[in-house]
Amino acid sequence: MGKFDARVVLVTGASGGIGAATARLFTEKGGTVIAADLRESEDLGARTSTVESVMLDVTSEASWSSVFAHILERHSKLDVLVNAAGIVGDVVSGTLELTTLEEWRRVMAVNLDGTFLGCREAMKAMARRGAGAIVNLSSVGTYYPTTQSVAYGASKGGVTQLTKSVALFGSQGGKRIRCNSVHPGRTDTAMLDSIVAQRAQRSGNTGSGEARASADRIPLGPAGTPQDVANLIAFLASDDAGYITGAEFVVDGGWKLLR
Repeated sequence: MGKFDARVVLVTGASGGIGAATARLFTEKGGTVIAADLRESEDLGARTSTVESVMLDVTSEASWSSVFAHILERHSKLDVLVNAAGIVGDVVSGTLELTTLEEWRRVMAVNLDGTFLGCREAMKAMARRGAGAIVNLSSVGTYYPTTQSVAYGASKGGVTQLTKSVALFGSQGGKRIRCNSVHPGRTDTAMLDSIVAQRAQRSGNTGSGEARASADRIPLGPAGTPQDVANLIAFLASDDAGYITGAEFVVDGGWKLLR
């Protein structure tokens, strides 16, 4: 269980869902975890010697700079970054003709800008030692049209491409800073609850009916758990994945097979 002993791990979106499950898992595996979000994580408990909650607005350069200054001052390094912060946006009025520019920019700011800023600041910090691991949360929605949530799909497609560029840059000049993307399918989180509720509103079906219909389309259904995704993230950040970079990993119970 000590795969991350003496390693410093920053997880964004850590107040719930996949981010919280990932932060807990890294802690269990011996890591020193900085759990970052707009609000303090309730799932991770009080601040301890191995878990520290920090406030982070992923859309703000100043907020990222402040968090990294704190990490480097207190811990002198960063070994792992997990960009798990994300929003789904409007699924009721998220079609091409109905999505406002304001909504488009709101989703892009969190999902794509936030991931870019995290990768940029992490690369600077990790370059000091020439090593590190970055895991970006994309989506299985990268692989098919997201006609009801065009901003979300486009933002996650951008994350997927950005990951490859970061991976190549992280291998240059003798560095071994790896970067990979994880693509969850339907996962039992507050984001999924929001999607189901919005789709039920749009279709007139009950939320439970929408959820059942979705689960029926997953070969290994029902929906996955945040822990399923966290397990993959921890593997990609570990030395066991030391020769893996610039790659895409789907964790969706086989949902993509039937799309």
